[in-house]
Amino acid sequence: MGTRQTVINALIGAVVGVVLSFLPFSTLLGGIASGFLEGPEETDGALAGGLAGLIMFVPIGLIAFAVFAFLGFGVGVGGLPVGGFFFFLVFLGFAVATMLVYTVGLGALGGYLGAYLAREYPEKHSSTTETIGTRSPDSRRERRREPTETDGVEPTRWHEGREDDREGLE
Repeated sequence: MGTRQTVINALIGAVVGVVLSFLPFSTLLGGIASGFLEGPEETDGALAGGLAGLIMFVPIGLIAFAVFAFLGFGVGVGGLPVGGFFFFLVFLGFAVATMLVYTVGLGALGGYLGAYLAREYPEKHSSTTETIGTRSPDSRRERRREPTETDGVEPTRWHEGREDDREGLE
């Protein structure tokens, strides 16, 4: 499941999520991008989206840390009494856990939705992956079988397309 292609799709989704981080639920959008690129299997899409969320956690966490440092949270912790330091550690742990669930959870949900969209729109999926170069046109997942003579015939009228019946009508 976790191939090199999955990591590349997760990196693309993480870049989308970080670039759009000024929007609410940007991690969901990054997960959708990585899941759509990963393909029509929802499990693979959720894996790529979760990995994208994990990658997005690092820059978003650094941005949040910079904002907290700018506002004065966590600066000068050495002067706090023991109870205040314990409260700060609990607050910090809760903030990190919430941010991790936000990025990874919404990334995985977005990956699932992106894979669903890839399954619903296979032409768009294959053209997108070929355009950006993440999959070759002759990839095993995208390989199509050769058409047979019964492909265009309706199932209820399969016997009407046979050559034996046509000879008798002429």
